[in-house]
Amino acid sequence: MSTYTYTKDWKVEDILEKAKELEGKSLGEIDLSNWLMKGGNKGRVGNMIQSDFFGIEPNSDREADFKHHGIELKVTPVKRKRKDGFSSKERLVLGMINYNEDYKLAFENSIPNKKTKNTLLIFYLHEENQPVNTFKILKTILFKLPESDLPQVKVDYENILMMIREGRAHELSEKQQKFMSACTKGQGKGKDWVKQPFSKELAKSRAYSYKVGYMSAYFRTIMTPNEIEKICFPKELSFEENVELTFNKYIGKTAEDIAKSINYSGSLKDKSYLAKITNKLFGDHTKTNVNNTEEFQKNGYAIKIVTDRFYASKNQDMSFQNLDFTEIQFEKFEDSSWYGLFAETKYIVAVWKEYEENKYRLLRYIYWTPDQYFISQAEKIYNHIQNMLLEDKIVITKDRSWTDNLPKKNCIKPFQIRPKGTKQNSCVTLPNGQVIKKKTFYIDKEYIRNIVGL
Repeated sequence: MSTYTYTKDWKVEDILEKAKELEGKSLGEIDLSNWLMKGGNKGRVGNMIQSDFFGIEPNSDREADFKHHGIELKVTPVKRKRKDGFSSKERLVLGMINYNEDYKLAFENSIPNKKTKNTLLIFYLHEENQPVNTFKILKTILFKLPESDLPQVKVDYENILMMIREGRAHELSEKQQKFMSACTKGQGKGKDWVKQPFSKELAKSRAYSYKVGYMSAYFRTIMTPNEIEKICFPKELSFEENVELTFNKYIGKTAEDIAKSINYSGSLKDKSYLAKITNKLFGDHTKTNVNNTEEFQKNGYAIKIVTDRFYASKNQDMSFQNLDFTEIQFEKFEDSSWYGLFAETKYIVAVWKEYEENKYRLLRYIYWTPDQYFISQAEKIYNHIQNMLLEDKIVITKDRSWTDNLPKKNCIKPFQIRPKGTKQNSCVTLPNGQVIKKKTFYIDKEYIRNIVGL
């Protein structure tokens, strides 16, 4: 049973028109065969739309989903940020890298080139800690790579091939490319090591994919084009050169002097004062922070803040995003937003020094790229929480402090799980129906301080 039955008699226009009908529908409305109940199946949403809406039986064939028209179907989630519009939740995987064959192919004949000309993209809104069947489809579109991005995608592709030709496929990582990366992709459990042609070293199986930051920038161009914010860096300089030029003007200056020079009138009583003033170094971004500008997203960078407090006891751990228990229960680490945060993203850490109580100076900035040990530890704590969810082992004691048995400090270093800020009474519902306080994951302050040399 399906809404439509795709045949060779359809035209491309028919595919696009019918896809447009999906916009505004919840996933539950489309799910005629209970695909969404198949927990742990990463492709269940795509398979559901493919079979229950378009009437195409899911299969493992290498041919296109809309085989008579050579069009692939890709379903990808986005998130709505509280203040900053939309962002992609995960990378867009295009297809597996064949180490033994792809190095012979020019870009024009490559998987990335073919897939970005013949792919129907369906974007749906992933809502934190909500049931999957309530997620709504926001946009359907035939993907077209912007001409301005094509040169960089070609460079990324050639960089991947160069490493294969040099017998270094085992050294590939997501951070080596800008827009399109060689992401890890496989079955897990030690089955993802394959042969490469110019080395005896086994390499991890990988796929071509557009990075999370790139997909965030792309989605904004089609969904909210009037809200796109840019820094407008001088084009003759690289992204990194522009960042360094910006920061170097303010190194050693006090927050007070910097605020005056950039006409920033924020209050020191604001807990995010230093983060906001750091953002303002790059321009007056009134609707978003600098990490959500097109330049930072496409180049795969984000700014974080570390403050060396006057009283050492006040130094803080570094916070990241809230735990999305729906995501953790149903998705593998490599398909999660955590993976994008650490395997794909590089960080510029601005270090502030509190030289007198409530008086700050911009000490320095460093580039930080999470290493493989760090990513492995992130995967370890993610999988630990996932197993707790799947085995129904999260224990919540609803006393005055609402305690639970999620990983605390020193359980899986350098991470810890705890509530964030003062709104600790706000709660979310776990997939099994239990109510728990919102949780955030942190990196231990000792680990971060060591990274920035404090």
